Amino acid sequence: MSKVYLFVAIDVKPGRREEFLEKIKFHGAHIRTEDGCESLEIFTNSQSANQVCVWEVWRNRVLWDAHMANQASAAWQKIASEYVNGEQITVLDSI
Repeated sequence: MSKVYLFVAIDVKPGRREEFLEKIKFHGAHIRTEDGCESLEIFTNSQSANQVCVWEVWRNRVLWDAHMANQASAAWQKIASEYVNGEQITVLDSI
């Protein structure tokens, strides 16, 4: 199975970025401990004050799918909805 590379662009509600960053840093620390997570980095977009980006690498699709369906991810979706207008997840292929 091949690795899964993800780029997530998150549109944070105006005025909520700093609070959101604290929440996502905590959530990201948990994700890094999950089986299959090889890398997770969180960035702020220097050209868009309300955009936060996440770069993730997963060992394979099965483990990423398990992550997306686990209780921590479900709990995160509830928290994130307070801070986020939307997100775009891009799954990338290595060349």
